[in-house]
Amino acid sequence: MFITLSFPPLQVIRVFTVNSLNIALLNQAGLPANLTNYYTELVYEQDSNFNPLILPVLFWCDVPGPAFAQLTEAESITVLHNVTTICSDLDPQVTSALASNLGDNIDATGIAALGNQSNGLSTGQIMTINPQEIHNSLSTFSAVTGWNQGQARAIFLLLMSSGLQINSASSLIMLGSIFSGVPSTTLGNFNGSHLISALTNVAFLQHVVSAPTFLRQQLVTQIIKVNGNTEMILENVPDDLATEIPLFRLIGLTSSNTVITRVNRKKWKRQQSVFFFNVIATETSANVLGSADNLSSSVLQGFTCTGVRSISKGQIKKLIRASRRRGSNKVNLVETQLTCMYNHIRQEADVTDFNVFPPDMLLYYDYSQVPQSSCRPYFQECADADFSIFSPALSFKRAALFDNARSCLGITNTSLTKDNIAVLGNMCCTLDGSYIENSDPSILERVQNCPDLDAAQVTAVEALLQSGRTQHGAPSTWDVETLKALNMLPLYLTSSFYDNFDKRTKRRFLRFFLRVNRRKLSRRMKRRIKRQIGKSFRLRSRRSVENECTTGNITQVTISDDAFPIDYDAVQFDRCLSSTIVRDSLAALTEKVDDESFQRIILDKLKEAYAGSSTIPESQVILLSAVSRVATIDDINMWNITQIDTLSSLMITDDGEWDPNLAEAIITKYLSTEGNTLSSAVLNAIAGRNLCSLDSDVLKNITEQSLRDAAVLDLSNCTLEKKQVLFIIAEKAFTPNTRSTAVSADTYQLIQPFTGGATSEYVQRLAISDINMDMATFTALDPNVIQNLDVDNVRGLLGTNLPDLKSYENETVVRNWISIQLQSNLDRLGINLTGGRATTGTTGSPATTNPGATTQPATTNNPAATNNPATTNNPATTNNPAATNNPAATNNPATTNNPATTNNPAATNNPATTNNPAATNNPATTNNPATTNNPAATNNPATTNNPAATNNPAATNNPAATNNPAATNNPAATNNPVATNNPAATNNPAATNNPAATNNPAATNNPAATNNPAATNNPGVTNNPAATTQPGATIQPGATTNAGSSSTTGSGGVRIRGDGFCFLVLLVALLTSQHILA
Repeated sequence: MFITLSFPPLQVIRVFTVNSLNIALLNQAGLPANLTNYYTELVYEQDSNFNPLILPVLFWCDVPGPAFAQLTEAESITVLHNVTTICSDLDPQVTSALASNLGDNIDATGIAALGNQSNGLSTGQIMTINPQEIHNSLSTFSAVTGWNQGQARAIFLLLMSSGLQINSASSLIMLGSIFSGVPSTTLGNFNGSHLISALTNVAFLQHVVSAPTFLRQQLVTQIIKVNGNTEMILENVPDDLATEIPLFRLIGLTSSNTVITRVNRKKWKRQQSVFFFNVIATETSANVLGSADNLSSSVLQGFTCTGVRSISKGQIKKLIRASRRRGSNKVNLVETQLTCMYNHIRQEADVTDFNVFPPDMLLYYDYSQVPQSSCRPYFQECADADFSIFSPALSFKRAALFDNARSCLGITNTSLTKDNIAVLGNMCCTLDGSYIENSDPSILERVQNCPDLDAAQVTAVEALLQSGRTQHGAPSTWDVETLKALNMLPLYLTSSFYDNFDKRTKRRFLRFFLRVNRRKLSRRMKRRIKRQIGKSFRLRSRRSVENECTTGNITQVTISDDAFPIDYDAVQFDRCLSSTIVRDSLAALTEKVDDESFQRIILDKLKEAYAGSSTIPESQVILLSAVSRVATIDDINMWNITQIDTLSSLMITDDGEWDPNLAEAIITKYLSTEGNTLSSAVLNAIAGRNLCSLDSDVLKNITEQSLRDAAVLDLSNCTLEKKQVLFIIAEKAFTPNTRSTAVSADTYQLIQPFTGGATSEYVQRLAISDINMDMATFTALDPNVIQNLDVDNVRGLLGTNLPDLKSYENETVVRNWISIQLQSNLDRLGINLTGGRATTGTTGSPATTNPGATTQPATTNNPAATNNPATTNNPATTNNPAATNNPAATNNPATTNNPATTNNPAATNNPATTNNPAATNNPATTNNPATTNNPAATNNPATTNNPAATNNPAATNNPAATNNPAATNNPAATNNPVATNNPAATNNPAATNNPAATNNPAATNNPAATNNPAATNNPGVTNNPAATTQPGATIQPGATTNAGSSSTTGSGGVRIRGDGFCFLVLLVALLTSQHILA
């Protein structure tokens, strides 16, 4: 016989949980933790203000923090003695509530009771403690972890006022976790030898490692001052702090066994590893460690084509294979390193041994090298790759990979099977929403580890979850464990998804998620999940009391909740937050609040707290963190910014990007303080986008030494002018005193971040220096400098990276460069580049009838041509007035030596001209404006042969072309013996004698001519006599090839005009020539 038991509803059970008799029954040891936890939850759901002292001591660990706020100071001390002993993971709210109960007169007894929970004290409370009490309690405070910047700095300042002397290694070690509050100016006064000794203490070293970056950098600077020898720096700087050693200090690294061993065990940034890779990664050096496989991942991340240029081919392959690592030991490589690796093995016999190479490198394979029979193993190996690694320039490869995978795996629709998903692996992160929604539910296991998801993908994920087809079941069965099982997916889910959970579940999950992933989450990530869960709460302030705080006053206890401020909307946040709390708990607030509207409220409350003053104290400004990003110029004007620590704190990149104008205002405010300069510490603080916000005149004040001692700077968003300013300083700072024209690898790697401002002369030097420049650096060069490079220059610059030029051929700067190169020269590169200029010209059909002329990439990509529709649609449009008004035509860097000469691509297309060095450099050959001002003409030799082109008044208005006295008035221009040795260029009389070319009305009826509206509608094009009186204009080589003109044909296929007017022009030219010769 079975007995069916039925239990009353949960709300009925809760009533009995607060009964003292029932509680007494639980006052015994050995109760399961899940029982005590659940019972305590029911108690406080029934009565949120239930006195925790009524519960058994064991239950106190699960009591909500706010419940302890009702206790007295004495009761709080009693509770502290218990919970700090029996609770393994105390809720921060409990600590904060008990600390708040101690009031503002905390003595040694209170500090001792708090013990390791002393970080529950607010900054305001700490500032009220007697300095001597702080001094006496240093051993307690120094062992506490989790101090925020406000707390740590307050304690250190009180210690200094108590008379504490830090004059030995032991006194430094005594600081413990308080080290993070030491001002860098004070640290600069510490004895470097004492620091070196103190850092041998493992516990102290860990506190230093967790300190702010600017403090770690200052500490390493102090160590370097003790002994600047490279090998001594390696010995003195702890392994975990090696990331702060400036690149310049690593010059001269030897390959001794001791150095190799030390370098291999230290932690490095990629730029540092790149710098010394050529020393550490050789076969001889690797053998000191056993083999390339024993090189650390930190060292292997330095692989570049520059670094391996002198390393044997066999060793390079070993290094590539050694870089195949997974998990936390993965070798993190960027795109240019991966393409470099592939370039080194692409011709190897084992290139299809996919399982021995880094998965990320496989993404850059030429898929034609993958045998169809091996395509599945190829994609299986790609499954572990990071598909977010593609740069915008090569993002097309990501789409191509999936197209090839579909073909390989026979995928014909958006419904992927479990097997498909297993093979694709991380490629699932690149799929659009239709695939995610319609595929096997196992796809969730892949997308939950994606680094990011777009809106369509998120919608698809939510639809798949809501369908109930996944392992998580129907939404009605979901609980907090469901959310935990989703791994990182909750970061991307929207409020509509969170509507499936009650408030209690969402709050519990958010606390768990933020605590567990504290070190993984960026500000942006935390802001997103808080915002979406907050929306799902659907908070609304009642209109009748909208000016009142109804959610609960915000206190130190409230702020310490991991989920704060999830219960507040902007209105309630403003009503419930006092200026006093902002003043006393600013660091805690700014650490938790990520919503921009809330951040604005904090700034307003801070100003309110200091309403009696015109400035905000620097001790508060340094704590603003991400809140500073919503400031206005008026806010910044109130901030006191005189210390490097304050500037550094404001510029932390993880807190978000600055508006350039605001960044400039902050840096300028700092520099306005007497004695403050753009030192290496300042450069480290403002490096990157914020550095580029400064004016060029300010950047000129950076010294060479400051640049040497600074970390690697990111100048990617600087204007060309600013890059050029910084390059000048960098070249002086990093170029050794040598007469060598070539640039050493060390010098190049030091100056590489500044090459965006490099001069043409310097880049030419790099081209002969065997530096193997990567494409990211190449495309970041000054576009004008790139246009001045010839094919051999580019081959010399890129070296091993040359094949990548093909992948970048659609990048504007590369496309423009290709368009001005002879196709025959491009062919010599052997990488199938197309779009160059034709090698030879023809005298056949006119340019206007050449359909290819309008689609040729070299034509439309010429900066001078792309801005003039008339130019790009009709190569013969040297007759279009608009052609001469194109600034790009006159600003072409090629015009800097002789505008008329170097801007004429057509001149270089004429074999007779380009093969005569004297002709191409002689100003005499450059005085034909019709020839020199039409960049589009460079792609069709026939274009430059239209005599009508010489009669366009607009063409003669280009100062660079015809108004230059040297160009039109120099009689020697037509008679330079050197120039006239080229028959095609200067001595063909038929060129000026074709009457039909200038005055024959039939010229305008030529179908080839009328296709260009600009050419046929401008009367001045064919009938302007003034245009034909310019000697330089009438001696136009090949001007008679316009088939649209009525003419006769002279020898060599030259067409001769039949009117007397042109003959008169020729006569004048000849007489002038004879006069000059006489």
